[in-house]
Amino acid sequence: MNKRSREILLGLMDLEKTFRISELAEKFQVSERTIRNDINDVNDFLEQHELSLVKLGSNGTLLVEDDIELAAGLFNQNDFYTYRLSKGERKPLIAAILIEASGYTTLSNMAELLYVSRATVINDLESVKQMLLKEHLTVESHSNKGLVLHGKESDKRACLLKLLNQDGSFQAAGSVVQSFIRGLNISHRLKKEDKQNLQKIINEQEHAHGRFLTDASFNYLLSYLTILIQRVKKGHQITESLEVKKSKYEMAEDILRYVCQYWELPESQGEKELLSDILDSLSYIKKDSRNQRIIGLQLVTRKFIEQISNELHVDLNRDFVFYENLVNHLESIFTKEFNITQRDDFLRQIVEQNQETLYAVKNNIEMLERFVGRKIQAIEADYIVIHISAALERRKKKEIEFRVVIVCNGGVGTSQLLLAKMRNRFDFHIVDVVSAHDLRKSHYEDIDMIVSTIPLKDYEGEYVLVTPMFSDEDYLRVNKKIELLQKKNRGSKKKLPEKDRNPEELSAILRPMIRDPELFREVSMKIYEYFGESFDEEREPFLWELLREKNIQLNIECRDWKDAIRKSAEPLLFKGYIEERYVDAMIENVLENGSYIVISKGFALPHEGFELGSKKVGMNMIRLKEPVVIEDEDGDREEVRFFCCLSTVDHKKHIKAFFHLVNMLTNQRFKEELWNAESPRETAAIIKTYEQRIKE
Repeated sequence: MNKRSREILLGLMDLEKTFRISELAEKFQVSERTIRNDINDVNDFLEQHELSLVKLGSNGTLLVEDDIELAAGLFNQNDFYTYRLSKGERKPLIAAILIEASGYTTLSNMAELLYVSRATVINDLESVKQMLLKEHLTVESHSNKGLVLHGKESDKRACLLKLLNQDGSFQAAGSVVQSFIRGLNISHRLKKEDKQNLQKIINEQEHAHGRFLTDASFNYLLSYLTILIQRVKKGHQITESLEVKKSKYEMAEDILRYVCQYWELPESQGEKELLSDILDSLSYIKKDSRNQRIIGLQLVTRKFIEQISNELHVDLNRDFVFYENLVNHLESIFTKEFNITQRDDFLRQIVEQNQETLYAVKNNIEMLERFVGRKIQAIEADYIVIHISAALERRKKKEIEFRVVIVCNGGVGTSQLLLAKMRNRFDFHIVDVVSAHDLRKSHYEDIDMIVSTIPLKDYEGEYVLVTPMFSDEDYLRVNKKIELLQKKNRGSKKKLPEKDRNPEELSAILRPMIRDPELFREVSMKIYEYFGESFDEEREPFLWELLREKNIQLNIECRDWKDAIRKSAEPLLFKGYIEERYVDAMIENVLENGSYIVISKGFALPHEGFELGSKKVGMNMIRLKEPVVIEDEDGDREEVRFFCCLSTVDHKKHIKAFFHLVNMLTNQRFKEELWNAESPRETAAIIKTYEQRIKE
């Protein structure tokens, strides 16, 4: 391997980080093809030593197995001699040797460790001293003893964090420095189990104190506590009081107490005060906004549910409760809040009883792994099985109690096809399949529902009319009937016919007429009160409320996909829903992640994290005069004619509209009507009509 290939491998050993081909090409200032060749060299090295190979995921993400860490032990000292460290790499390594030395260390010793001459170390020493001086550390030379570093323990730890490239203050290649430090046996790394326990301690105290760290701050704190543990074990404890108690002293005290208990370390006032000072310097966010990729996660979750539904032959795509629960669970996995590491008896029993669901999860989990850039652990997959199993149970409880008769005059073949399609969609009990002339109300008095492929002129009871092919529209009709039967069985009373029960629509109609926000709020409360429903100011808007006539433009001319994103965002930008930086971030998102914003053939949903300049929930959709092409780094091309810009304020408010849009786009008839609509008003009406069918 060449120097660059070696450094790439050393970087990949850090399983907490994600690397992409494009990022590495930019870092090393070479082409992506060159990086791909370097990955081939790395894989040759790994294969030679019987280790798992580096794989290429979506969007150029590099996927590695846990055993890649074993490659560190394959680099012997001669490798460092061959590697020929640069001056920029030697400087932090010399500093690390000085910090970790127990007392004095000689120039000859450092030269031997670095495989360079004593003269080289002497030439580097002055710049090392200047670098350490900026960190409030001084190097003392003694003619008979060598060199020793003086300074506060707190400053030494801060310097170590920078040397390990945790905050980017030093420009040296972090992977090389970290690898060499491992060779010196002074690595500040924990075993996998210990690291998980340390993460759990931090997570527990985040929740206990209601302060949630950004990902960067979380990783910084994790690295600092790792260094603290190793340094205290070596006897470098801060015992003197700093005489300062910051606002997060109690949180620091609790974190340190559990760290000391687990690693059997002595507690000290100085350590608590330093940790509180560090916690004060870190960045915190609201829990809801930690993951700026939440919309991407929602897209991936939707596709995952679709795949699971196909494999299990059960339609879970319209189960909004299941969708929300699974999104929340996956978010907890991807943001370090999922801390369960062992199966309990209940979990084991549920998973064993749902082996088919477990196999379906394993067969489709790769799309989640590509998104997060790491392997999904077995325990994490088990909890995905739990959520799917719960959805299946809800479905059975919802439908199994209904007894259904199918009326079909198309012959045995047609009736069996319809029967198969209905059983694929519903789990209710189909009592019989009969011809129209055999249907007698007296024979089926205990039947809940009649489903027929022809009009029943002589039948006096209620029935649902469907087509023999049982389309999506037929599914919605039957589903609506099920919901009406459930309401009837619960004895619910309706103040108005079901078709008129729409307080959301009435409020939306009145909104433009009532300019005073407080007055509109009072009117809305009265409307909801009249319909017997609770008024929720923070409710999630429907899709049709976001995509009204004024939020739709047709036959827009665009040069390319970047121009299309900008033009789809212009109305939201003009109304103050988003800032200019949000538009730039959306384009950068596509440059980095490729065509994943294409949520259905020909339809793209550009978006970004709500912390990047989004102020209000909104949508604006454009239909292009001619389609444009989005091409990712793997060469996949997507022709897109619709761009629907989405702005968000959290990861909840838009979710109902998003869920309905994705479901509606699975309906080919809906898409065809969007293609053929002649005006924004007609387009808005189409969207509203199809969403009403989902709601009903």
